[in-house]
Amino acid sequence: MTHRALSRTGCLLRAMAGLLLALPPAGLGAPAAAHAESPLRPPSYRTSAASPIAGAFQLQDPSGRTVESDALAGRPYGLFFGFTSCPDICPTTLAQLSLALRSLPDPDLRIYFITVDPERDTRASLGAYMQSFDPRIVALTGDRPAVSEAIASFGIVAERTVLPGDQYTYGHTAAVLLVDANGLIVDRIEASSDVSTLAARLALLSRR
Repeated sequence: MTHRALSRTGCLLRAMAGLLLALPPAGLGAPAAAHAESPLRPPSYRTSAASPIAGAFQLQDPSGRTVESDALAGRPYGLFFGFTSCPDICPTTLAQLSLALRSLPDPDLRIYFITVDPERDTRASLGAYMQSFDPRIVALTGDRPAVSEAIASFGIVAERTVLPGDQYTYGHTAAVLLVDANGLIVDRIEASSDVSTLAARLALLSRR
């Protein structure tokens, strides 16, 4: 067992039972751009988890810098899984988060937007897409195995559905996960939450 795994286990033993947060599936992206099915693009990754211990990821931001969950130890952060071709839930949630972050004095708090669709969401396309949102929201992508590991380790639903005309979309967990400095998932905010709710709960996270 690694040092980080031992540390996380210790945090879990000290955590109250009330921290256990189920992550049920929610949200459905709308039809995206055309793409044929391919054996290189697995259609679904469905895993459920009730553990408060945060998962792991090693992905890249639009500039090519690697962002690794292990390196975030000791710092709180947020996570939102989605995809840029989603015309409603994802851009609306990112816009709401951007407004909420305006009221936070903490310049170091980060929200990581992890794509569930790395085949289309390249670093370049994510870089252009994120220009509309607060710079403290950092988009992450990677190859399919790396993205799938992040999806599974956080117990996220990311289910690909093939649509007529060689199109596809994703049904995915529509919630913002908040991870504290001990590596515990301490809050789960529904994507439909208003700006004031998001701001209050992000402020609480930044003070942990």
